[in-house]
Amino acid sequence: MKREFELELREAQEMDAASLVTFLNQVGRESDYMTLDEAGILMTEDQMREFVSRQEETDNQLYLVAFLDQELAGVLSITADFHERIRHIGQVFVVVKKAFWNQGLGRILLEEALDWAKSSQIIRRLELSVQVRNERAVHLYQSLGFEIEGRQARGAYLREGEFLDVYLMGKLID
Repeated sequence: MKREFELELREAQEMDAASLVTFLNQVGRESDYMTLDEAGILMTEDQMREFVSRQEETDNQLYLVAFLDQELAGVLSITADFHERIRHIGQVFVVVKKAFWNQGLGRILLEEALDWAKSSQIIRRLELSVQVRNERAVHLYQSLGFEIEGRQARGAYLREGEFLDVYLMGKLID
């Protein structure tokens, strides 16, 4: 049964830097489904503050934070290049703290990001990668219109010595 939470969803601000570093370091330890691992984000608070500030200043990037009952529970970023030929392509990164899995937060973050991309008039394509074995995430992305465009053999590696295949997924924004 899903618990009721008070949700605050907004763009990240410089004041969130310390919370973001702590959050990303934690989620890197919680799951081996992501590119983040036990090493964490490998950014200082100052570096994160600068990263958030740069994303705020661009018109083709987004950094969303989701707080449930005032606890940072999820993050979504869309990063994009400044070069004219590829500035319309956004790379999606989304993560939810394990304590908040299966509450619909990933879907909420992605739906908000899709709305933002449509209204940006710049982002015309979104891309992401996901481990093939992460069936729940693959299903979520497909339900929101992302398509599997390729399969990258050995796209991820587990410390136990196992290589994992990764789907490359994309969605056109019209």
